[in-house]
Amino acid sequence: SRGLGSVSKRQPPLVPYTMAAQDAWVARWTAWCERIVAPSLIEKSGPIPSESKEDIKARERVEQWKDDLLRTSPMVRFMVKHLALIQCDPLTPRGEHASKAAPPKRRLASGPPDSAGGFSPSPPGRPPSEAGILLCANRLFSKAHLEDTLSHEMIHWWDHCRFHVDWNNLRHHACSEIRAASLSGDCRWTREINRRHYGFAKQHQACARRRAILSVRSNSLCKDDATAERVVDDVWDSCFHDTRPFDEIY
Repeated sequence: SRGLGSVSKRQPPLVPYTMAAQDAWVARWTAWCERIVAPSLIEKSGPIPSESKEDIKARERVEQWKDDLLRTSPMVRFMVKHLALIQCDPLTPRGEHASKAAPPKRRLASGPPDSAGGFSPSPPGRPPSEAGILLCANRLFSKAHLEDTLSHEMIHWWDHCRFHVDWNNLRHHACSEIRAASLSGDCRWTREINRRHYGFAKQHQACARRRAILSVRSNSLCKDDATAERVVDDVWDSCFHDTRPFDEIY
């Protein structure tokens, strides 16, 4: 079967999976998981150490939005269905044989000011179903914002499960970022207006490229802006036009 875009071609040598080799945001989340989330709490909700009253209120609000979206959002329900079809159901609890190093499947918490969410790959040598998503309740400002963020991270998860993405390979990383930005709703025109990015000619493509470059640039293996731009451009044609599991960009 076809791989993820064209990233199976001309791959650079693989490097060991290390904390330093992860996306900067994933590294921060991994450190957070190791510090705060005991294995016994991985699938549970509830207060998190050091939460402020505002954090608790935000988490409870986003929890309600999340439950609503799981029932009513065509996009979220579609991604849940297609993750389940490839044995990566994001809703079922982890099995008893899951690694204790696995991140939470879904975790609501306060996050850094530059992100609304993040994706954490499964631990080395473990199945891709042991990946997880963090939603930053204090950075999610509406149900629509949550819908786009949740969809974005679930597209990363689908890529991780379907294509066994190597997140230390910048071409793999770039391809999944292009797809997640393009397919999730992240780059719809109204979202771009709110970001003060105005344009009509190929606005969607410009948004997906810009956001993919920013994400790749935050990867500790990316040495500079030029490298991030070159990697995104190298895989752009195949990855932007690869709309799986959707039939087209909606």
